[in-house]
Amino acid sequence: MEALIIGCLQTNFFTEADRWANIWIAQHPHDWLARYWHGAVLDAGNQYPLAKEEYLKALELNPNGFDIHLRLAEALMRELQSLEAAHPELVTPESPTQRVGAPASTRFAPVKHAAPMLSLSNAFNEEELRAFDQRVRKLLGRDDVGYVCELKIDGLAINLTYVDGKFVQGATRGDGLVGEDVTGNLRTIRSIPLTLREPVKGRLDVRGEVYLPTASFEATNRERAERGEPAFANPRNAAAGAVRQLDPKATAKRNLAMWAYSAAGLEVASQSELLQRLDQLGLRVNPDRRAAKTLDEVIQFINECKEKRHTLKYGTDGVVVKVDRIADQERLGYVARNPRWATAFKFPAEQATTTIEDILVYVGRMGTLTPVAALAPVLVGGTTVKRATLHNLDEVRRLDVRKGDRVIIQRAGDVIPEVVRVETDAREKGKTYPEFDMPAKCPVCGGDVIHPEGEVAYYCGNPICPAKSGQRIGYFVSRGAMDIEGLGWKTIEALMEVGLVRDPADIFDLTVEKLLTVDRFAEKSATNIYERIQAAKRRPLSRILLALGIRHVGDTTADDLAHWLATRLPKDAALGAVFDVLRNVSVDELQSIEGIGGVVAESIKEYFSRAEEQEFLDKLVRAGIVPVMPAPRPAAVTGPFAGKNVVFTGTLERRSREDAEALVRSLGGKITGSVSAKTDLVVAGPGAGSKLEKANKIGVRVVDEETFEGMLP
Repeated sequence: MEALIIGCLQTNFFTEADRWANIWIAQHPHDWLARYWHGAVLDAGNQYPLAKEEYLKALELNPNGFDIHLRLAEALMRELQSLEAAHPELVTPESPTQRVGAPASTRFAPVKHAAPMLSLSNAFNEEELRAFDQRVRKLLGRDDVGYVCELKIDGLAINLTYVDGKFVQGATRGDGLVGEDVTGNLRTIRSIPLTLREPVKGRLDVRGEVYLPTASFEATNRERAERGEPAFANPRNAAAGAVRQLDPKATAKRNLAMWAYSAAGLEVASQSELLQRLDQLGLRVNPDRRAAKTLDEVIQFINECKEKRHTLKYGTDGVVVKVDRIADQERLGYVARNPRWATAFKFPAEQATTTIEDILVYVGRMGTLTPVAALAPVLVGGTTVKRATLHNLDEVRRLDVRKGDRVIIQRAGDVIPEVVRVETDAREKGKTYPEFDMPAKCPVCGGDVIHPEGEVAYYCGNPICPAKSGQRIGYFVSRGAMDIEGLGWKTIEALMEVGLVRDPADIFDLTVEKLLTVDRFAEKSATNIYERIQAAKRRPLSRILLALGIRHVGDTTADDLAHWLATRLPKDAALGAVFDVLRNVSVDELQSIEGIGGVVAESIKEYFSRAEEQEFLDKLVRAGIVPVMPAPRPAAVTGPFAGKNVVFTGTLERRSREDAEALVRSLGGKITGSVSAKTDLVVAGPGAGSKLEKANKIGVRVVDEETFEGMLP
């Protein structure tokens, strides 16, 4: 009977479907499935109130039916939409139908936080945790210090602003001082209340973490794989990408959730009381928390969480430990941008042993050849790992890793799988373990592989290598560049195969009609992609420059170059004028730009002088792309890094690279991506490579992370 009804619905025979559903109910009045499918039939016929009644009857017969709950919620939403369409005067901002009502945005406005969103210092072992406890007790002058332990969520930090109990604005953390306005997107998250349960007079700022539940994260990656798009490395990246969607409707599809963990504007005496108050107001507070009277109780909670974290329905990478009493927090204060009254204990990277089945070579967008270890599948930190990066040939030689070796791998920071060491003692006597070497020919196109003198990297020398073209297009449309959602790798491949796209500029020549000639497109999907392409014709200048894929030009350099161009061109300058300046600029002029050294200047000059790039640049101009000039930079602040060019290399263990760079900028410094004579300081962590070598060679000051921390005010 079920198959019969489904067949009728799929062929739009609603009357016949309704007849069979009624026959089923007459024969089996207490069968929840019969009621469920009758509800589905009524739902398909837009009879929402009747469908709702059938779903409720099905729930009475099967209270645990997840699909029934889902169908009921959808029927209720459609009934509400129907009522509001008939009576628009009754629509309120708090209505669930308004959560996805904001128009798509072309950019996010900056939001200055009322109070800085601070980062936390990190503790990586019990010894560092006890040192934190000792500092707290010494500064407070007593031993009876209580703590609150909360799981550190693998998501995106946000700030929610409520005025008189109404949600008015939501922003990302950004650099801690200024974030991005993502109010429309956050309104789509159903665990964020649009109105608090109790009115709170005046302004209330709530801090929390938006995250993607594990089931949603896995479903998102499956969908991306089906579309030929790369999987998200972790839930944090997935949540960040969802929150920063230009269209709130796209955010709504991701099934995001939020935990609240702090607030400014509530009269409370402790962190424990604050969390209880947030819960009373209708904000979701993580129940996996514990008050601890001693550090031993803190450590006990951490050890319990280490064991159970892979069974939770969300990602966590540690435990945040906070001094409980608010009066104690205020007395302890802050150092640099970290509160003295809190620290984040980071779970150690998990390791596993497996076998190198092969060493593959991947070709990137710049033609760079990267060795990658193909592994016998192994479970690490709850995730099956089949690939691990080997970075470059020098790293392969340092590890002495070979095909057939037993190796120890770990997910560094629970994110990137890497080979830690080779168990050379496990090599079987008499068995050959061939030493890996870079191929002489590109594995994709067969072109010659080149290795420039003095460089670590190997490159494919073929300018029209398909791997370079496809990767270049993929980079051009990526979120950090032109941000055209939906153009994944399989779509790009399909467009290249039929000859519609040969370089990134061809994307802007696509029409709905052209897209419909490709097998994977239907009318709706073709229209959606076309509209996103049109929206991408207006982008910040820095992102356009980044999207070009100029060697050595990353986010920071693209931003520096855009600000320099803004001083030489009118605010409404066309893209052609931008390219004209860059075609005619000298290397010396480029080197005069703060943050751009000799190597980068040469690379920019070489790119805009290259004959094969001119047609591509002209096509971008003809496509009508409009660059948005950056606003002038604020006057430099004073601080220990004021006026200094700082480079980070290797792995930081006490804070994230992003936090460290933001901290240097806030103290007057400039972050650069390469080492040159203009570099004032290099902060080197474990795994530092060529940048550290160059710094030592040319005499630039090098410090480790501990020394860097000591330089902070």
